[in-house]
Amino acid sequence: MSDPTGAVPEAATTPDPGTTPSGGRRWNRTVSGIVTAALSLALGFGLVVQIRSTGEAEELAGATEDDLVRILDDLDTREEQLRGQLAERERAVEELSDGRSQSGSALAEAQRRADAIGVLTGTLPARGPGLRLMIQDPEGAVTTAVLLDAIQELRGAGAEAIQVDGVRVVVSSYVGGTPGELTVDGQELSAPYEILAIGPPSDLEVALNVSGGVVADVARAGGSASVSQVDEVVIDALVPGS
Repeated sequence: MSDPTGAVPEAATTPDPGTTPSGGRRWNRTVSGIVTAALSLALGFGLVVQIRSTGEAEELAGATEDDLVRILDDLDTREEQLRGQLAERERAVEELSDGRSQSGSALAEAQRRADAIGVLTGTLPARGPGLRLMIQDPEGAVTTAVLLDAIQELRGAGAEAIQVDGVRVVVSSYVGGTPGELTVDGQELSAPYEILAIGPPSDLEVALNVSGGVVADVARAGGSASVSQVDEVVIDALVPGS
């Protein structure tokens, strides 16, 4: 008849010096030790922390299988909770990052529009590709109409910013004076007149050189006009008070 503890008869009749009076208790402790080692390997640092925090380091060696299973279940539950909390934090960080990205894009767009308005109103300097128009007027015969036509042609061709002899030209600007004594917004000009414009260079040049256009009008007044495309035009004159 086999021993109820599972040991072979020889082991029962010749007990090992290290056995306890109860063979069943020794078997349980062996199983507990094996399970404990397995749990330690499986749970790693988390189990060590759990054991240390609960003060059960000395009791675990004598814990039953049910106790070990309960500890494992508790740790599994705790791990699941921590994973859930971590997922929530990751979602929060992602939402915050998306929000900042959207806010950053909106801010950049708002700044771009503000800069564009500043250029149009003459409160901000501007630079970019464009052209230079030089009008020679040795006889002082160029009229306000010729200069105004030049400005309007440039605007119609897509000029974003215009400057005449150091005077910023905006929507409300006006050309006055008499031939030889022209003014823009009340500021006197002197020949030769330099007109700078930022915009598509080719379109601006075509607008000024069309048959019967600005260049031809200047020539009929006894002057001359030269148009040159520029890779980078700098317009730094600002409207007064800006």
